[in-house]
Amino acid sequence: MHTNRIAWHAAALLLAAVWGGAPPPVMAQAGEKDVGELAALGGGTFGIGAHPTATGSAGIAFSRYAMALFETTYMPMGNHTIQSWPDRSTIDRSYTIDFGFNVHIRIPVHHRWEPYAIAGTGVLWNLIRQDTVNLRGNAVVKHYDQFNGALHTGGGLRFYVGQNWGIRPECKVIVSKQTYTQFTLGVFWVTPPDWP
Repeated sequence: MHTNRIAWHAAALLLAAVWGGAPPPVMAQAGEKDVGELAALGGGTFGIGAHPTATGSAGIAFSRYAMALFETTYMPMGNHTIQSWPDRSTIDRSYTIDFGFNVHIRIPVHHRWEPYAIAGTGVLWNLIRQDTVNLRGNAVVKHYDQFNGALHTGGGLRFYVGQNWGIRPECKVIVSKQTYTQFTLGVFWVTPPDWP
C-alpha cells in the first residue's frame, strides 16, 4: 500500500513538472497574425464529372487580413482529363495533383468566425494511364503526364471550435483548360509563430 502511494506521488510530481515546463497553448482567434496553420480537408469536385478530393495545406498569417498558404490537392478522375483527350474510353486511370499557392483574404468578424476569400495560382499535374493496342495488335499500357497552369478563387469560413483548432468549409473554383469547382470541409490547427 505504501509503495502504491509513493508511485502515485511520483507520477503526480512528474506530470506537474511536464505540465509546468510545457509551452503555453496558443490562444488563437480570428484575425491573429504571425501564427501558422495546418489543415486537412476532404470533399468533392464537380464540373468535370463528380470526383472525391483530398487537400492538405500549410500557411502563415502575415497580416490580420491576409494569410499565405501552400496547398496540395489530390483528385482521382477516372477516365476524365484536364486537357481534351482523343478517346476517353481508352483512359484506364487518371488523377490530378494541384500544387497551389493561395492567399486567403481574411474578414475577422468575430473571435470565433472568420470568412475569407481565395486568390491564388497553381500547377495541375494530370497523370494518365491509357490502355491501347500497338501496330502489331498487342495490348499496351502507356503513361502520360500533362501539366497546366491554374487560377484559384472562391471562399470559405474558419470556425474556431477550440483555442487552437476549428473547422473550415470551403468552395474553390479552379480555372484552367477546364473550369471546375471543389467543395471541401476539414479541420485546421493553429501553430505558434516559432513552431516547430
